[in-house]
Amino acid sequence: MPRQQSGDNRTPGPPLAQYASVAHVARVYDYLLGGKDNFAADREAAEQAMLINPSVVPTARANRAFLARAIRYLTGEAGLRQFLDIGTGMPASSNIHEVAQSVAPQARVVYVDHDPIVLCHARALLISAPEGRTDFIEADLRQPLAILSKAARTLDFGRPVAIILTAILHLIQDDEEPYQLVRQLVGALAPGPTW
Repeated sequence: MPRQQSGDNRTPGPPLAQYASVAHVARVYDYLLGGKDNFAADREAAEQAMLINPSVVPTARANRAFLARAIRYLTGEAGLRQFLDIGTGMPASSNIHEVAQSVAPQARVVYVDHDPIVLCHARALLISAPEGRTDFIEADLRQPLAILSKAARTLDFGRPVAIILTAILHLIQDDEEPYQLVRQLVGALAPGPTW
């Protein structure tokens, strides 16, 4: 299936060596899920987390399974066709567009992450169904207006959009006003279901 995306959202960042030497939450999570897109620093951090909390692996895997069930419900039962996933993380099994487009091939998904390496993997691996569309935005949850502006290239905010914030809000500090960030995102949504 051909990949469909709108524009090139890449921005210059630190060299790969800098990313590889410091653990990153998306790559640690990838390791916990049994993925291969992680570095030694990520594996070391994950192993330390497992020593402190042995349930971290089953919890991460249960979280991933919940995400797939939620997307399947939103697409199949609630009739949504647009998804904005903020804090995408490394591509893994049952990615949002795969689940949504297996139910509704015309579904549109915008993935957002602040790690350019995550987005490189996403661009290479997250291929849309021909009837649907995927896009990739390099941005941080702390930039809700920029996210919404860029996502509007792919999503129609006059129609229902599911905003996915799975396993990300706990990374936002209280002084970064997580409630306000979510209010800004939700404020851009259509006022109610139209199905």
